[in-house]
Amino acid sequence: MSYTADSHEEFLIAQVQTNQTIFTTQTPSIQNASDGVPYELGMKFRSAKAGEITAIRYWKAANETGTHVGKIWTATGTLLSSVTFTNESTSGWQQQTLNTPQSIAANTTYVVSVNANSHFPITYNGLGTTVTNGDLSSVADGNNGVFASQGSFPSSSYQNSNYFRDVVFVVTSSQTITKVSGDNQTGTAGTTLSAPLVAQVKDAAGNPQSGVTINFTIDSGGGSVSPTSAVTDTNGQASTVLTLGSAPGAIEPVINTVSATASGIGSVTFSATANPTGNPTTQTLFTNQVPGISNASDGVAYELGTKFQSSAGGQITAIRYWKAPSETGTHVGKIWTAGGQVLATVNFTNESASGWQQQELSTPVYIDPNTTYVVSVNCNSHFALTYNQLANSVVNGSLRTVSDGNNGVYGSFNSFPTSSYQNSNYFRDIVFIVSSTVNKVSGDNQSGTVGSTLPNPLVIRVKNSAGNPQAGVTVSFTVDSGGGSVSPNIAVTNSSGLASTSLTLGSIPSGPNNAVVVTATASGIGSVIFTAKAIPENPNAIYLENLQQGTTNWKITNQAFNEIAGYATATSVNKGGSLPIKVSLAQSGQFTVDVYRLGYYGGRGGRLVASSGLLNGITQPAGTLNSTTRLFECNWSTSYAIAVGANWTSGLYIAKLTDQRTGKQSQIWFVVRDDSSNSKILFQSSFTTFLAYSNTGGYSLYSFNSIGGQRGFKISYDCPFSQTGVGFGEFNNIFRWEYNMVRWLESQSYDVSYITNMDVQNNSQLLQQHQVFLSVGHDEYWSLEERNHVEQARNSGVNLGFFSANTCYWRVRFENSTSGVADRVMACYKDAWNLDPVAAQNSSAATNKFRSPQNNKPESALLGVMYVGDIDIVYGGFDFVIKNSNHPYYANTGLSNGDRLSQLVGFEWDAINPNASPNGLEILAESQSPQVPDNVELEGFPAGTNPRVSHAVRYVAASKAKVFATGSIQWMWGLDSDGVSTPREDLRAKQIAVNILADMGAKPLTPDPDIIVP
Repeated sequence: MSYTADSHEEFLIAQVQTNQTIFTTQTPSIQNASDGVPYELGMKFRSAKAGEITAIRYWKAANETGTHVGKIWTATGTLLSSVTFTNESTSGWQQQTLNTPQSIAANTTYVVSVNANSHFPITYNGLGTTVTNGDLSSVADGNNGVFASQGSFPSSSYQNSNYFRDVVFVVTSSQTITKVSGDNQTGTAGTTLSAPLVAQVKDAAGNPQSGVTINFTIDSGGGSVSPTSAVTDTNGQASTVLTLGSAPGAIEPVINTVSATASGIGSVTFSATANPTGNPTTQTLFTNQVPGISNASDGVAYELGTKFQSSAGGQITAIRYWKAPSETGTHVGKIWTAGGQVLATVNFTNESASGWQQQELSTPVYIDPNTTYVVSVNCNSHFALTYNQLANSVVNGSLRTVSDGNNGVYGSFNSFPTSSYQNSNYFRDIVFIVSSTVNKVSGDNQSGTVGSTLPNPLVIRVKNSAGNPQAGVTVSFTVDSGGGSVSPNIAVTNSSGLASTSLTLGSIPSGPNNAVVVTATASGIGSVIFTAKAIPENPNAIYLENLQQGTTNWKITNQAFNEIAGYATATSVNKGGSLPIKVSLAQSGQFTVDVYRLGYYGGRGGRLVASSGLLNGITQPAGTLNSTTRLFECNWSTSYAIAVGANWTSGLYIAKLTDQRTGKQSQIWFVVRDDSSNSKILFQSSFTTFLAYSNTGGYSLYSFNSIGGQRGFKISYDCPFSQTGVGFGEFNNIFRWEYNMVRWLESQSYDVSYITNMDVQNNSQLLQQHQVFLSVGHDEYWSLEERNHVEQARNSGVNLGFFSANTCYWRVRFENSTSGVADRVMACYKDAWNLDPVAAQNSSAATNKFRSPQNNKPESALLGVMYVGDIDIVYGGFDFVIKNSNHPYYANTGLSNGDRLSQLVGFEWDAINPNASPNGLEILAESQSPQVPDNVELEGFPAGTNPRVSHAVRYVAASKAKVFATGSIQWMWGLDSDGVSTPREDLRAKQIAVNILADMGAKPLTPDPDIIVP
């Protein structure tokens, strides 16, 4: 018996389709991830054919519990279907059939999502490229692997991660739309393409379908199509012709896209490339000029530069310089504004032995017409030179050197070059292209809560090469990292050259980094980057404090000499307490006290907390001098009491004093504590070292700034610090190193509170309340009690971070003041310890070096390193050289052994002492000064120790406490260089610091966008 199917039966058979899923044998690389937050996790997908989704499936993490709901969404967030999972297994793939199959169109993006309550699988970059199975495919748009808060439409993405959300699909459509011809053509911007864009509609059997309307729309790149709508012919085909967008000001190709859509069937996208009209020509300042002296040297490292302008706007794409034959070492090129702001930095690689060297910038620098800029490249020893060549302008195309009588600029290595000698040409140059420019106008660096829309739009401006606003430029906005969405994602510049978007913040699963990065790209011209931060769910006090309005008014702008000065009756005060201060005026009159807290505050560095109003001041009595110990003390009356609010945030504070008669200003420094705090980090401010260098009354603990070179043996807190007045520029003050570390810590929203050495000495319990103790900068003078309390903290598991050097070097003792107040006098007899009546009775009480035979407590037993040398150049230094680059502290830095972080070692440095090293000491950096130290301290070191060498080290104590030391006073300048004459911030240093603190249990709440938090 034979059987032949009729046409109806053939149709039914054609409808029987195989179930399809996107994922088949793939498994998650991390099967049980968690950051303790519930999420909606999803995937964007498409089908080449129309059909129905019959079920949703997801991979369940082993520790995941609770109810799960699967959802199908449109690409813009309209919910199409949802289903609750039942009868789940404990882990692996789960599948739930939809109550009603969900129809989807061909070549159209949809999103499938399933919530996670606590745990989820993840494969980073698993959706970076398209995953295809049958007609289904994931979308590789650079923003897949989507997430949101639980129940919300997921639109944020982190590293295109695959969270293993999937569908079960069957083909049901009788019609499909495909591209026939005309795709991927290339033409000149503004011209009509030679071939039409042709689309075709077929039924399920593959037969052409006539009479179907296809709509053609421009998606990006500008231009126009004609016609915008067409009906398929007997071949099932319809077509249009694309005229490419004009792309005004473009120097790069612009992609034009066109969608062809058949209602109820689907859509396809055509792409075309519009090349800019005319080939952009690169220009340089110098062409055939050669140096008059090709190998000059005076043995000093310099920053050498050229001031220049362009008659047209455009882009600097590279920096170049002429290399002297004897020049060696690393070279860094920089572009600066005329005022000294760094616009771009690039390290030269693959240099030849001599002659012109050129290095491309990672991102072009946009410059305005007729505006002065500076290009510089350092030299380490030798350089090229032609005297007086820049006395007159050198002109080439749009570029010209500046002939202001002060060109051919130089400065100290890595600093902004401003000096000039005979208008010499040092052959520092740029590679430039005339073009339109794109720059940020407003909206950068905002903050908001997760899921909220920022209050201010992100605004860019496009200008043509003449510097005038440019209308009609297509600008695309994309969220590159951190999650969130922008609306619109494409805008066109208006008559003012402006285009904008609004950013809705997202958050990141699998990491605490709350930064959101948005790139704004002007078609064919270039791009700029906006950064925003999402307010964390549980913000700490430092985060909330730094949201408040900052100011730079805390800075001294009219420095007092003897017009006004003051001191506090304590180095610190607990929040909610009162701090009396004592002020003296050279002439009785009125003065004010303005109290500021130091922090980040958007880069301003301080915040006004309280003001006194006008106060009546007097000339206080002269101080008294003890001729034997040269102790100088003031016995002044109280002028004002600072009422410290219970809501004040722990921190470094300044009371700024202003004499109303003269306008002269001075400061009183103090710390506000929070004795109840359990912050992750406890930051110690080195008030004992400030005191040691203060020479108020004529004597400090040093001969160099004491009368007749006769240093004091005792010094008092009961007088103003000399550094707050005439000695403000000296290096031992709160601003030189501690301030930069504070700025960086608070910019990252670390959980930190503050104390002084005196608090560590007098209250050991304070250290036990925190996970990390930090010593920062110049922390030279410690009492035995402080040393003992820090050691006790380490031995009980508190981690120690010494971002300092010359630390715990001199032992000091505290005594009552002449008026009987405890701990107001600091004694340190140093090499004359035998003159100390206390030490004469017991030599083990000697106030000299901790490493001395009398004390026998070398610093390295605590720090892992100890002071060995210094150079008397406060802003100088030498490179931090990497060792043991596989150590976790160097994770995500890209550093290798021998790599360098510029000028992070100095002005004093420490080295390991094999005679007194903790067990398990690891050397993480070994750096060498290029010059012999000005001062060498080798007591306690083995014979043959090289005082030019500095070490950074780590060890783990028996208590499991981690101890790290930079071996350098100025290492934190790699984290923040505000106020540093030679800026040296380095992303790699910041990553190292984050790694170190994370290892100790402290993580940033709002890390910078490029930082990876372990």
